[in-house]
Amino acid sequence: MKDRDYKEVLEKISTPVVVIISKDENSQKKAKKEDNFRENFYIHFMNKSFEETYGHLIKVGYSSEQCVEVLSKDVEWYKMAENCFETGERQQTTFYSTNANAWLRVHMNSTQSGFIIIAVVNVDNDKEREQQLLRQNLRLAALTDELSNSREELKKRLENITFLNEQLEFHAYHDSMTGLYNRQKFKMDFDNWYKSIRETDIKFGLILLDLDDMKLINDAQGHSEGDAVICHTADILKRFKSENMRVYRYGGDEFIVMMRGINSQDTILNAGDMLLEVMNDEGIEFSGGIAICPDDGDNSDDILKYADMAMYEAKRKGKNDLCFFKSIMRERFMEKVAIQSKLGRAVTDELFQLYYQPQFDVATNKLRGFEALLRWYDEETGWINPEQFIPIAEETKMVIPLGEWILETAIVTLKEWIDRYKFNGIMSVNVSPVQLKKPTFIFDLADLIKKYKVPTKNLEIEITEGVFIDNKTEAIMILRQIREMGIGLSLDDFGTGYSSLSYLQLLPITTLKIDKSFIANITDKDGVEANITDSIISMVTKMGLDTIAEGVERNEQLDILKEINCKNIQGFLKGKPMPKEKCEELFKN
Repeated sequence: MKDRDYKEVLEKISTPVVVIISKDENSQKKAKKEDNFRENFYIHFMNKSFEETYGHLIKVGYSSEQCVEVLSKDVEWYKMAENCFETGERQQTTFYSTNANAWLRVHMNSTQSGFIIIAVVNVDNDKEREQQLLRQNLRLAALTDELSNSREELKKRLENITFLNEQLEFHAYHDSMTGLYNRQKFKMDFDNWYKSIRETDIKFGLILLDLDDMKLINDAQGHSEGDAVICHTADILKRFKSENMRVYRYGGDEFIVMMRGINSQDTILNAGDMLLEVMNDEGIEFSGGIAICPDDGDNSDDILKYADMAMYEAKRKGKNDLCFFKSIMRERFMEKVAIQSKLGRAVTDELFQLYYQPQFDVATNKLRGFEALLRWYDEETGWINPEQFIPIAEETKMVIPLGEWILETAIVTLKEWIDRYKFNGIMSVNVSPVQLKKPTFIFDLADLIKKYKVPTKNLEIEITEGVFIDNKTEAIMILRQIREMGIGLSLDDFGTGYSSLSYLQLLPITTLKIDKSFIANITDKDGVEANITDSIISMVTKMGLDTIAEGVERNEQLDILKEINCKNIQGFLKGKPMPKEKCEELFKN
């Protein structure tokens, strides 16, 4: 159809019609691509009806992109054009044009020559508009439902997050086994309470509780029973919770009771005594240390440290009791820290010395032998008392290498005295309970005897009652192995611990040493210590044991010991601890 022919036909049509055509008639089929349709197609012709109706919006010569801007961007014009070319079928769509302020229905056809004829009809049909609005309303309703569901889902997620946060916060500040507050919560509460008391004169304090003999419970009855005791303790402590008293599990078998509103030491002491009474009634014993803020310190670390010192003082005095922190404890602690810092170097550099104190037969005044005693001279401090450093060495396990050095040095000395002076006496060597429990102790002892070829009858191992505290059966088995080697066994400090004459029959000991605390008062007029010592010596002599009285310093003590038939004595009266060279003068004389 010629250009003039379709124009004449379309002019006679009352429906607004527009003809859109490609600038390049040879490439009209390229309308398959969106960019091509937008850029290369333009308005070629519009009939009179279209011009009268939409001429104020669209002019001949407008590109297809300009038409889209005017009518509606939401219509996929290029897809309609593509379908026209490909299928030859009419394309139709209805939309609302804001610029035309009307609902429009568009019919799009393609001609054989590649033209695109577009007829635009103004839609006045209310039903069509209602259907279109209905479709919009349905889409809005679906969107509203989706938003509502999303809101509910979001609400559930927020509730879950809130619950998880509460759970996380609970676990962050509570002990999982007992349900009590933990150490993180303690530090937080301490800081908050300290801030509050800075504006008032009201004090607060804490009791650090450590359950007594938990190691024995765990070893003898198992850790499950130990856990049951800890949980039982927690349940008791929960009864004391109040606005002014909070309880915490600090770790292991340690608990903290923090109390505010303290007017005097009696306030917190009364609370501690009540705790102790209730615990004891239910079969639980503890040692507690008390420290008060701000009197003893102004931060949780210091207050806990001082309460810990007081707690160990309670244990030292016999356990199952409470002690207040005192400044002298801090001084002792600093001394302990100073000694501990030097102890390792002293062991490594062999800065210790062995002194030997002689023992004599009471009846004949003949030399029985020597006890090897450890001495430590520090260039800064001077002589350090064994009662100060031996407990620290045992606590830090440094007593094991130290004890091995003592044992070997004493055996070497014994060998020299035997070879040089025909010494036929006893070398008595103290062995710590910690050292005795070393798995290889018996083998190490046998190796030393074999290495230096010393007669075992001249060697004596001296132990204290502490070897029986953890496991009496195991200790007795080790002692029997020592006796089977022909080595003597001496029990030191008898009467100062929990030992009794009745269980001496179970021990493979050869010698009993009577503690100097009995000997010091043996000459008193009431004769109590003399009678006790007499009874002990009489009993153990009948059992075939040798006896040694320690701390003999006066002739009056010696006279009484002769009367009650004590076999041997050791003390300043007959000889102080001395270096090896001084001992050798006894042999020469």
